[in-house]
Amino acid sequence: MDADKTNHFKEKLADEAEKITETLGLMRENGEAKMSGDSPEELSNYDNHPADLGSELYSVEMNMALKVHEQSKLNDIARALSKLETGSYGKCESCKGDIPYERLEALPSARYCISCEKEKEASEINTPDMSYKEVFDAPFGRKYLNKREDDEFEGLDQLNDLMKYGAADTPQDMGGYEDYEEFYTNELDNQGIVEEVDKISNQQYKEQLP
Repeated sequence: MDADKTNHFKEKLADEAEKITETLGLMRENGEAKMSGDSPEELSNYDNHPADLGSELYSVEMNMALKVHEQSKLNDIARALSKLETGSYGKCESCKGDIPYERLEALPSARYCISCEKEKEASEINTPDMSYKEVFDAPFGRKYLNKREDDEFEGLDQLNDLMKYGAADTPQDMGGYEDYEEFYTNELDNQGIVEEVDKISNQQYKEQLP
């Protein structure tokens, strides 16, 4: 890329960065004022239904998302300006080919050519983001106490059997127990029992078969 084009895109990127910086400043000022106006007057929200604060929460989340989007554009511009200094501006980061001049005119901070950008967007759409599983575990899934696939005798059953001999829990921690004698007996097996038929084990069922 010759010197004239380099200076042209440098000015174009600098102007765009200035506009975005000004926009971010206005968003911060207006966002803080709006958040202050929309914030509930109560000292605590513990006794309110979450839906009562739905509009306020949506407004805050929307403002934050817009600011993140503008900041991302500003980061792309900073990356493009750095490439202009190193002489790698206008090269696709994926295929290493030249990005068309028309695309750079429309989007000076472009990192990929059109074909690579389409492939990148398609892969992001078709590939589910599984990173959340590293943070959130399945609430009703099998954990370290229930790693076996069968339901005959799992880790949680072992824990319940051991707790019959004593634990640091008190009756009030578990609920439904009036004293320790009831808590540390077979009454522990009645947790989760809704009807009497729920107490029938697989072994009892097999023994009564003809």
